Amino acid sequence: MNLKEAILENQNYVDPDEGMYVVFAQKVNNAFEPSSDARILLLRHEDFETPIADFTKVHCPGFDYFLEMNIIQDFWGDLKANQKISQEAKWIKRLIQYAENDA
Repeated sequence: MNLKEAILENQNYVDPDEGMYVVFAQKVNNAFEPSSDARILLLRHEDFETPIADFTKVHCPGFDYFLEMNIIQDFWGDLKANQKISQEAKWIKRLIQYAENDA
């Protein structure tokens, strides 16, 4: 799965009571790209007691934390509601910019 696919499938993930879904992706030239390899993992509440970098090294080496799926869902909904941004590729690019600069 690539990052674009993970973002587009965001509505397929509903956080269960025992944790939340988190997206991890590989950076290309030190940046996330829509084509970056991505993984969606369910982190249980106890997993958040471990620093995210340590969790990543064990469960998805070579990947970096991208965003929690619920943040992607909220952000994606806001982008879709904004009539000024109407192209899927632009939405994905904007979400990646948010993850890299503002999250």
